[in-house]
Amino acid sequence: MDESGYGENQGIISSTTGGKATFCKVECVTKSWMMDFFFLSLCRYYKENNTVKFGKTLRAFEVIVDEECHLQDDLQTKRTICCFLSRIMDGKNLDVRYDPNIKVTPLMSAISVWECLRTAVADLRLHDNIRNLIYVQCVGVCLEMGKVQLATETLQWLETETDLPQKLQRKLSTVLKKSDAYDKLLLHFSYSRLTESVNMFLDTFLEEHPSDFLYKSASKVVQIRQERSEREESSPTSHTSNVSEKNEENVISSKLNIRPKKKLFSTRSVHPWDPETAKKSLCVPRRTSRLKVSRLSFKDPSQEQDLDSRKHRKMWTYEEDQNLKAGVKTYGEGKWAKILEEFDFGHRTSVMLKDRWRTLKKHGKV
Repeated sequence: MDESGYGENQGIISSTTGGKATFCKVECVTKSWMMDFFFLSLCRYYKENNTVKFGKTLRAFEVIVDEECHLQDDLQTKRTICCFLSRIMDGKNLDVRYDPNIKVTPLMSAISVWECLRTAVADLRLHDNIRNLIYVQCVGVCLEMGKVQLATETLQWLETETDLPQKLQRKLSTVLKKSDAYDKLLLHFSYSRLTESVNMFLDTFLEEHPSDFLYKSASKVVQIRQERSEREESSPTSHTSNVSEKNEENVISSKLNIRPKKKLFSTRSVHPWDPETAKKSLCVPRRTSRLKVSRLSFKDPSQEQDLDSRKHRKMWTYEEDQNLKAGVKTYGEGKWAKILEEFDFGHRTSVMLKDRWRTLKKHGKV
């Protein structure tokens, strides 16, 4: 038994129905939902050709998937599809490598991945069509980039390493002799047609393997909040924030069939009101700024000063001045937020850094 009270991966979670489940099993189910949501997002970003969001989501997806040693068959298939989509997205980036062999382009690497998905494609004609499109574009992209030698080497690789049809092989050889990037064959088996065919495959796959549990649940929450916001705008009287938040929780819980959370402490004032103070003795919690996810957020709590110390001015130390000078030297004057994030200044703010730098310049210390 560890310090948190859990055994090794055997933490017990009580459900609303009185049953119990191990934390390990709950974690597996939750991760499967998250992987489904990331997969759905990747398919969406692929269709939108949003390379930036696709790359960010793919990295998050990889973190979760690569930790799982034993994936279910459907999740393993979705992982393979994401591997295939990433290679199609980078198909025209000839400097990107997915294979130890530097001469293997992303599209060449996509061929073997696509063959692994043969059983996942309902229409075998669509599978063969996409495979032929990849064959042609492996050569076509090289010609489009003006790399005739690489296109020749690519065709040779296709002849020896893949099941390239002989008829298609002869046509590609003819295209290479002409070195024409606008040949009829390349225009017919175009890159845009390849992406559209992949879209057709994704639409069919998502119909047969829905991955939208988290998406639908989140959509209900968003819809409830929008309806609540519209009611508040049309209502002549406004409610207090506490009452509104409580009503929102009740509505969401009822629609999503979630048991309301129990409060750990009473919300009633323990101490009576003292008329002489003209204030209630119960303190109202202050709103604090959102903590930044950085190395400064993970210090030992025993070393952190009380938050109230921010109210009092604190003399600048020699170390803080040196950090400020080093930060300006590295990032330049005016990049106070970046300097504050990279160096240790305790509870100081970017405005404090700016004022301190002005003071140092005034006294000729910089």
